[in-house]
Amino acid sequence: MKLPPLNAVRAFEAAARHASFRLAAAELFVTPGAVSQQIRLLEDHLGVSLFERLPRAVRLTPAGQEFFAAATRHLRGIGLAAERLKPRGETVLLTVVPTFASRWLMPRLPHFTQLHPTLQVRVDATTTLIDFSHEQFDLGIRSGTGHYPALESRLLFSETVVPLCSPAYRALHRQSGRVELDWAQVRLLHENPPDDFWPQWIAGTGVTEIDADAGMYFSHGLLVLSAAIEGQGVALQPREFVERELASGALVIADERDIETGRGFFLVWPRRELRPGVQRFRDWVINEIEAKPALAQLPTFGQRSQGAAASESGRSSATPTAKSAS
Repeated sequence: MKLPPLNAVRAFEAAARHASFRLAAAELFVTPGAVSQQIRLLEDHLGVSLFERLPRAVRLTPAGQEFFAAATRHLRGIGLAAERLKPRGETVLLTVVPTFASRWLMPRLPHFTQLHPTLQVRVDATTTLIDFSHEQFDLGIRSGTGHYPALESRLLFSETVVPLCSPAYRALHRQSGRVELDWAQVRLLHENPPDDFWPQWIAGTGVTEIDADAGMYFSHGLLVLSAAIEGQGVALQPREFVERELASGALVIADERDIETGRGFFLVWPRRELRPGVQRFRDWVINEIEAKPALAQLPTFGQRSQGAAASESGRSSATPTAKSAS
């Protein structure tokens, strides 16, 4: 098997990711002409066109899309493997769905780094379903139904969603003389399917005055929450993702009726012996879920948590009961 020129593959991956030769050149510290030359070299090697050259843009061809999917996956694997070999202490590589990473993990991660200051954590927030048998990740957090036959898994929490909006939006859209919303006048904030649960909520609550298809649509739950905070309408999200906003008053519960989506957030890991640092991070996540500390109760940066010395000596604070996904 003859490999394609690897410098050309790197230039192609950057250009495809940015959809721009110019931005790829800036990332790689070369000229746009050099990027173009490398991509021509790769196209000659493969015998196919990878980009459509448009007047002011470039666009991947079907062959380019196929090659980009493979190239980005394998280049990332090489990068992750290199990170694990660097002599800088033990590293945990975590793949996690973006909304969970941003709304649940990031606010709590300083707590973990205080407990284990020498343990490196690298978070890859992606909706891509990682194949643990081919990529170098240690743990994952996934949103789904829990069917992961090749992995060990632990349900963190079921996905139960509730309507949320800004206080001002709720005040403007209450029924006259009542606390309930006037749903006929409310704008729904949707995630794109299959993550749009408004039809399910409407069917479950029997609210008939809502057009389930109307409203604003967003590609990501983080955008839905931002729109709700800005007073654009009512979002449907888990309470676990808005603890700080509910505590501060940036968001309020628009309607106490919630529904279970049938999905959950699962911590998953491959069926092999885990390194001590990976075990500590896995146990910490499970402890945080079971203890359910309010974000305001977590130690702020610079505080030393009780038990930190014990954790730093390598002792784990809990041993979870792992279960296979069903």
